[in-house]
Amino acid sequence: MKYQTVVDTVAIQIDSVSINGRDMILQEILSLLFSNGMYVTSHDYPVSVHSNFLIREYQAVANNVVVASMRSGSYSHKNIQTKRTITTYYIALEFAGLVRYNEKLDKLANETLLVVCAYLNTRHISFKITGLDIALDIFTDYNKVLALCTKKSPTTAYYGANETQTFISTTYIEKIPQNKQESVVQKAYLYDKAIKENLTYKLTRFEVKLQSLFFAKNRLNLFASLIKALNKYHVMYVSKAKEKQKLMDAYDRCSVMRQRDIKRIGFDNYRCFFDMTAIAGFINQFYTVQETKENNFFTPHTTLRNNISTS
Repeated sequence: MKYQTVVDTVAIQIDSVSINGRDMILQEILSLLFSNGMYVTSHDYPVSVHSNFLIREYQAVANNVVVASMRSGSYSHKNIQTKRTITTYYIALEFAGLVRYNEKLDKLANETLLVVCAYLNTRHISFKITGLDIALDIFTDYNKVLALCTKKSPTTAYYGANETQTFISTTYIEKIPQNKQESVVQKAYLYDKAIKENLTYKLTRFEVKLQSLFFAKNRLNLFASLIKALNKYHVMYVSKAKEKQKLMDAYDRCSVMRQRDIKRIGFDNYRCFFDMTAIAGFINQFYTVQETKENNFFTPHTTLRNNISTS
């Protein structure tokens, strides 16, 4: 059985102190999307009926698939020291679906992400990560993978291992109300990737969504926080149904999962591990990629899909 670590979604934000500065960067990014062969649609809407602020949303489409989405807008806040109101003009850009196992779309999405990052890095335009979807792709049947949270947060509710789920090919880890889906720090779920992408081979994905609040809290110690966030979960390949049921029952009997419980039950004997070196390399890549003088493009890269583990 083989598995690999992938980054499937990257969200970044560029802030500017002026609307003209933001709009100049926005037009350059739109030009890069167009030059990479994408069709871009847009629409405007007010932040609220009581606000003068306007948000403009864009979608970059290729082969009838949304490859990237972008949002430009502004917000105001008061400087604590000077008591003056400051307006920040922002661009929020998200590439979702970097690894769909569609060679043409995956290549386009990854290259376009790096084209944009190269443009920003070369001109010393700072940007920050506001979202990452990090996944383990396991090349096996969905029912042979077990994903559990073994380091629970006291403020979060979790599904039991034997608890009934809404969908037969998706297992949610956290119980998050619908109206709080976007405001949580992180959430995770296991699903049948082969069904979603209509693949001809077996593939199960465990995905951890790290959202904007995660990066707001952990920007100064990002990599250590990533390790801690991913290590909250045990993702296990269990080929025999009886063994899997035994692990599920043992998990549900523990109201609090301690390290000695993990060792006693034997979770680590089945565990698939995230490749943290590959994740660090991927993040470092889009912060360091540069345009070249010869072709105004970016330096070559190695994708995470080359980092395959077996067990």
